[in-house]
Amino acid sequence: MEQDQELGQNFNFGSLFKFVAPSIFTFVFISIYQMVDGLFIEWYVGEMAISAINLYFPIISLFIAVGVMIGTGGNAVIVKKVGEGRHREAGETFSRVIIFTLIMGALFTAICLIFADPIMRLCGATDGNIEYLRPYYMIMCTFSIAILLQSELGILIIGEGKTVVAAVVIMIGGVLNCGLDYLFMNVFHMGIKGAAIATVIGYCSTIVYAVWFYVIAKKSSYKLEFTKPDMKEIGQICFNGSSDMVSNLAQGVTVLFMNHLAYRCFGEVGVSALAVVTYVQVLIMMIFMGFTSAVEPIFSYHYGSGNTDMRKKVFKLSMIWSLIIGAVSMALLYLLREPAVGIFFTSDSECYDIALDGFVLSLPASIFVGINIFGSGLFTAFSNGLVSGMLSFVRTFLILTACLYGMTALFGGTGLWLAWAVAELLSVAVTLLTLWHYRKRYQYMN
Repeated sequence: MEQDQELGQNFNFGSLFKFVAPSIFTFVFISIYQMVDGLFIEWYVGEMAISAINLYFPIISLFIAVGVMIGTGGNAVIVKKVGEGRHREAGETFSRVIIFTLIMGALFTAICLIFADPIMRLCGATDGNIEYLRPYYMIMCTFSIAILLQSELGILIIGEGKTVVAAVVIMIGGVLNCGLDYLFMNVFHMGIKGAAIATVIGYCSTIVYAVWFYVIAKKSSYKLEFTKPDMKEIGQICFNGSSDMVSNLAQGVTVLFMNHLAYRCFGEVGVSALAVVTYVQVLIMMIFMGFTSAVEPIFSYHYGSGNTDMRKKVFKLSMIWSLIIGAVSMALLYLLREPAVGIFFTSDSECYDIALDGFVLSLPASIFVGINIFGSGLFTAFSNGLVSGMLSFVRTFLILTACLYGMTALFGGTGLWLAWAVAELLSVAVTLLTLWHYRKRYQYMN
């Protein structure tokens, strides 16, 4: 089967990067969705309005977290079954995953719309910016099912070995989002509502392709099957993908904390500046989430097939590439710091100075975050959700929250921007110790 050929190939330094590059590109484009919204909102509504995107970030992080949890957890189970030659059972798992996602999306929509005002206030909305947040929030929450499916299906398509196809589909969605942002906000003068509608339509590009791939053309090695519910398997999938959920969800929670801390340190302009700093942080993490999402199926496949040598080889190459990509990302973003911030704010504005400081001080995290995300994702690939979730929770919530409040108390606004890099550095020690401890059980290291 084509999927077996893609995942079972003899990877080397170059071929591994060739395999993961489209996935990295895919996840970067996912992060660009919100950047594009923020950019057009700043151009056509104003600097203060951009805070609406950052205030909504904890909510969309929840949606993406659940979608990624189901996608990565389900992908590990499905690909392992494919590696074992159990294609029909893989299709049954795929069907359960889709149905469960639709149910969760409907539940999220109902809760978020019924309790809209309390949730927006919890996210840090003030009397000065809630008028910008409300229309964006209401539209995005109404279509939470589309956000969940987009996050999940992109991972499942990558699990098919279709990393290039997934990248193209996401790119189409991103271009569509940009074009519709301009049309709705500049031509039709729809304001923030136009940004939200354009984003939802962009998300649907992945869903449309998935319907064609799985249902119409039937290109997958498995297919939708009529099957009975299996809550035990759904529970295992959610548990196995919990690390990816924890990572995304904790990111949303910590952004909520950062919103409050930025307001305390800089006022409402600090919340707007924080939006740009959040963009660069999300961009860096999405680079490595794309890398990890691509290599996870490789480990799952060879875990199912019993190929120890390939697990060791891909592990070593993945660690090397994580460091290289991190260093290159930090260097490029530092060189582009002024034009990147200048896209959102004019150089003579207070927001520009605050955002530029945060942008630069966040960059050292690039060196460490790749190893941390890969380390957590590796255990997801081996269906060890407990260890994977522990690593994500400790890194993205416990250590980061402690650094945010501790360093802000000591150094004020500067500490707020440095906290992420310090937290990732401390987390590397936890990740490496855990990888060393489990090296014999999963045989990924000599």
